[in-house]
This record gives sequence, C-alpha cells and structure tokens, in this order.
Amino acid sequence: MTSTLHDLMIRTPGLPCRLDHEPFFSDQARERAAAVRQCQTCPLRTPCAAYAIETRQAHGVWGGTTAADRRSFRDGRPWRFDEHGQLRLVCGSEAAYRAHFGYREQPCDECTAAHDAHVEAERRARLAVEHEAGGSSRGYHLHRVLGEPACDECKGAQAKRSAADRARGRKSPQRARGGRGVRKSTDTAPGAPADAQTFQRAA
Repeated sequence: MTSTLHDLMIRTPGLPCRLDHEPFFSDQARERAAAVRQCQTCPLRTPCAAYAIETRQAHGVWGGTTAADRRSFRDGRPWRFDEHGQLRLVCGSEAAYRAHFGYREQPCDECTAAHDAHVEAERRARLAVEHEAGGSSRGYHLHRVLGEPACDECKGAQAKRSAADRARGRKSPQRARGGRGVRKSTDTAPGAPADAQTFQRAA
C-alpha cells in the first residue's frame, strides 16, 4: 500500500500536501482544519485515508482525516466517506446502527435490519441456555417474544409457575370485609357514674 500511494502521489501533480506539507502535520487546530478542507477535493483522498488507517498513523491529516477520526477504525472495521466527507462506518452492522445515534440521525434500513438480527441472535442464545437447563418460564416468554410456539419443556415450566403463583394467592391472608365489631364509647349509661364507660356494638 505504501508504494502504491507513493506512486500515485508522484503521478498526480499539484497535490496540496506535496506543495506545503506543514499544515498537514501542524500542532495548530486551525491549520489542521484547513488541511482537512484541502483534502476534500483531492483525487487521492480515499487511498490516502486507507493508508493512514491501515498503518495506524498517529499524527497528521491524511485523506481529510485526523488522528482522532482514524482512532475508531484501528480494529479493522470497514469505513467509508459520507456525503459530507466524514469518516464513518460502513452500514449494515450493529456497530453502524449504534453509530447512527452518535451522528444524531435515525438508523438506515440496512443498519436497522442488522440490529434486528443482532437482537434475535442474542435472544436465541439466551433461549438456548434455558433449554440446557431443561426449560423454564423465562424460556417460555422468550419463545413468545420471538413469535414462535413454546417448546414442551418451557410450556410445562410455565404451567408449573402459574400453578405455584395461584397456590400462593390462595394461601395469602384475606383482608377483613366489614362485619360487626366492638368499639369503645364515651357515652355514659343513665344513672351510672360520670366516669363510667359502656361498650356498644359497632354497626
């Protein structure tokens, strides 16, 4: 890749980075921003950025990308330039789906489909764990979320869980529903001492 980029640069006259390379490796943010803008119309922008990403260039502006831009792609994830010249993940993966929110935009259809597939795979992995344990009520609900009939093991586990819940409900103490009780009254009976108290049945 190094020789290829070098050969391309030799065969391409008038490249800004060859005429004056200092802004491309400047410590000043303003000069680096100007270098990024110069790269936008460069015919070698894509191979230059690819070289910097593949070789993990830690300094300088390459193909309109800064070191900070390239840092997210060190792990070899596929990338592309969007319509604004920004370095972005190639769509069609869970990582790209999450990246859409970082860009403050709605995920595209391709990334949404990838996300749905990712979520389903995670749920099926959890369901496999429940099946290894012989089925469970959690597995029963995972079947339902996945939109499929529950297996016999999970269905049986759910039935046992429901029966146990009903049994606990029958054994729980019941609240009193009214009735006649006794209350203390401060009324005194006729002829009784003033401090005497009687008890009457409450209605």
